[in-house]
Amino acid sequence: MKLSVILISQLSCLLLLFNGGCLSLGEGDTQPTLYYTLEPVDVSPIQSEASAEPIIVGLDGLEVPSYIDRREIVVRTGDNELRYTARHLWAERPSDSLQRLLSMNIERQTSVGMEVHSLPWPDHSNPEWVVRLNIESFEGQESPKAELLLEATWTIQSTRDGTIAKQGHYTGSQLVWKKGDYSSLARGLSKGLADLGRLIAKDLEAVVSQ
Repeated sequence: MKLSVILISQLSCLLLLFNGGCLSLGEGDTQPTLYYTLEPVDVSPIQSEASAEPIIVGLDGLEVPSYIDRREIVVRTGDNELRYTARHLWAERPSDSLQRLLSMNIERQTSVGMEVHSLPWPDHSNPEWVVRLNIESFEGQESPKAELLLEATWTIQSTRDGTIAKQGHYTGSQLVWKKGDYSSLARGLSKGLADLGRLIAKDLEAVVSQ
């Protein structure tokens, strides 16, 4: 009788350990949290033939929707449904990295002598032109197919008289990732941001050459 009571007691303890998640199944059973970064375009700045002082450009007023601007990666799972990753995180909030990244992408892809500053601008800077950006989507999509959603609009405005010289819109097309592979998601979005920077650089070249 005592043996049966002991066995039942031990079995109850084991069940509690399983149900409470306290029973270790060995080393390596805890999944690590992984962090991802966005990378600028991997090219050297295009050298301008002009010997004049570089044109100063400031990035200002970059807007990112609050549902995107978080460390968790956003994955759209349906027309009106999304999820946030728990163990796959951005190394920093998108709003903290996008200005820095885009300033490098623009500067490296323009043939005009240009310095592009993200906020906060250096004390000595006095931008001739200001670029304002609105990031409208910045996420992965799983359904109906695995692709990346990156959409942005921008304006280029003169600081002398407030004139809006250019406006543009970018929708990433054919940006894909492998579902569940968040390294490929980060690479794909980095490529889209490189394309976005190139388009803004072209607009800036057209503006300053007028």
